[in-house]
Amino acid sequence: MNLKSMVNLDKYISYLELLSQVNNSCVFVVEYDNVFKYHYMSPNFSTFFGYDSNIIDCHLIGEEYIKSRIHPDDLLEITIIQKRLMELWYDQAIEKRLDFKHIYEFRILNSDEKYVRVVYQSHVIEMDEKYNPYLILGIIDLSPNQSPVESLKFRAIDIKKGDIVPSNVDIKPKTSLSKREIEILRMVYEGMLSKEISDKLSISIHTVNGHRQRILEKLGVDNVVEAINYARKLRLLD
Repeated sequence: MNLKSMVNLDKYISYLELLSQVNNSCVFVVEYDNVFKYHYMSPNFSTFFGYDSNIIDCHLIGEEYIKSRIHPDDLLEITIIQKRLMELWYDQAIEKRLDFKHIYEFRILNSDEKYVRVVYQSHVIEMDEKYNPYLILGIIDLSPNQSPVESLKFRAIDIKKGDIVPSNVDIKPKTSLSKREIEILRMVYEGMLSKEISDKLSISIHTVNGHRQRILEKLGVDNVVEAINYARKLRLLD
């Protein structure tokens, strides 16, 4: 943790500890700098969700470690939503950027290794000198809805007005993949390289790579692994 993070976080510690004790909530703070750096997690994360207390106590907390207990289907959708939310965040006027709280409902393993539904509230509480997200507060509570079949839910709240904000963030693809794009994605899923796809379909590698890039854009993902996982979830590769 850098000195700036320590100074800024220090003024929140007593509030964070009180919040976790009074509400029995799991509370954390992350620093955002293209990746999430977890700087504080309340001790009950280990009690409720089975995270290693030694890692939490020593602040040796990595993003992948946190993600490891979230249901893989929900994690993929969270990843897609967060990417699109970041784009919308930068579209906001600077003076409005701290006014919104995002609420997710998703599945995560508890300490008994069973999936439970939780409500996760995320709120940017500080920006850096260039008005980028800097410190993010997260609060996780057990959801009253424990349906095992429902997938992720999401909404945004204007914390100043207390209103639900209409959101155009969609976790579904903005446009459907073409038959050719699905064909190429299926070949990638089967382990074929661009050159092999090019030879089999009698098209140039440049054309194959163009299709691959459009697949990522249409599905709103960053890499081919996410594209394959998402396409499988949508049963596009069946």
